[in-house]
Amino acid sequence: MIFARTFAVGLALWALSACEVTVKPENSDAGANQVDQSVQASQPDPIEQFNAQAAARARQLALQSGPEQQRAQARQQARQQLQDLRFEVDISDRKLRVFRGNQLKSTHDVAVGTKEWPTPTGSWEFHRVDLNPEWIPPKSEEWAKDEKRAAPGSPDNPMGRARLVYRMPNTVHGTDDLNSLGKASSHGSIRAANEVVLQLAEMLLKAGGAWEGPQWFQKMKDNRTEEYQVQLEQRIPIKVQE
Repeated sequence: MIFARTFAVGLALWALSACEVTVKPENSDAGANQVDQSVQASQPDPIEQFNAQAAARARQLALQSGPEQQRAQARQQARQQLQDLRFEVDISDRKLRVFRGNQLKSTHDVAVGTKEWPTPTGSWEFHRVDLNPEWIPPKSEEWAKDEKRAAPGSPDNPMGRARLVYRMPNTVHGTDDLNSLGKASSHGSIRAANEVVLQLAEMLLKAGGAWEGPQWFQKMKDNRTEEYQVQLEQRIPIKVQE
């Protein structure tokens, strides 16, 4: 009798173990599929990816520009000079205006998107400055499907001398096509003259707490075949409106 009971208990435990064995592989596969889907969903668009090499180049130049204490003091002074910096773009009159608080500092002619490829309206924040940016055609945009990458400093590079990033692939970037300014002629980005976009880049770096001094900035401008990316410590608002 005891043997029968023991055999029955053992048989029941074996059955439960067998059920677990048959269920686990299915659950494991489902979990793997969920992980795969999660990873796939989290993969950034290539154009959104931060260029670590470009960032490292900017950092290396910063370290060569003086001791940290000196550079920290320069950052603090620059930030104080440009407190409450903000940008507004009016699509209707194709102007970019720079404010410090409620005080208008400067106004610049810009090119905006066409009717087919309009510039999105809304409020964002600048979070990165790219000097001598490489151009990577946005795969998500129909107009760019046959376009090719263009290296920093290339005559075929439409990004100009600097790219001020607030909402990829729409940015404020430089151009040497001055005839396009004041017109609806872009694919959604905001174009400014190269001279102007470099001035704006300097202002953003200062106001955003990422300024490493004039020597550092000049070296990045001078080396036009190398891209430099700098993340802002403090984001700067931009509003794009009709």
